[in-house]
Amino acid sequence: MKNFSDHQEKEKSLLKRSFGASLFIFLGLAIGAGFSVYFFKGPIIYEKAIQDAWNLMLFITPRVGAAVLIAAFLQILVPKEVVSRLIGENAGVKSVIIATFAGALTPGGPLTSFPVVIALYAAGANKGALVAYLSSWAIIGMQRILVWELPLLGPDVTAVRVGASIFLPVIAGTIALYLPIRLKVHAPPRVK
Repeated sequence: MKNFSDHQEKEKSLLKRSFGASLFIFLGLAIGAGFSVYFFKGPIIYEKAIQDAWNLMLFITPRVGAAVLIAAFLQILVPKEVVSRLIGENAGVKSVIIATFAGALTPGGPLTSFPVVIALYAAGANKGALVAYLSSWAIIGMQRILVWELPLLGPDVTAVRVGASIFLPVIAGTIALYLPIRLKVHAPPRVK
């Protein structure tokens, strides 16, 4: 009976976090923006905006679902001991460098990288490694360099841009590592 009670408490906690203040803030902003579009641009533009939003939601929802599954599977597949040893609280600056390489090599957009960060956090990664990972993914992501920058900007501009920013994730991660701030990321429910 205790397991059922624990399960109910976890579900209530998850619902409470899912329907927290940030959801209602975004909902309020969406309603306000909707009224503004309707009032200033008219009902035809409002209906077009609703249709565009629906289409975007249909496009993004399966990708978010897949990304969340990836994060859940990573939590289980990557042993917590390995994460703790490589990028945990006691790993120091080495963790920032490892996370920088991992972030640069992570393909995909935010639907991939942010769930990975949540999985790494839940597995025990330190704040410097998390900041370095996201910064590296955003600044020196290899997919972006190979698919967009080299073909569109050429090797000269790409080399200057990457060369000028290559150390930024390490700097950001190292600063974050030593900031006297405790992280509170909404980690997904733990699987037992």
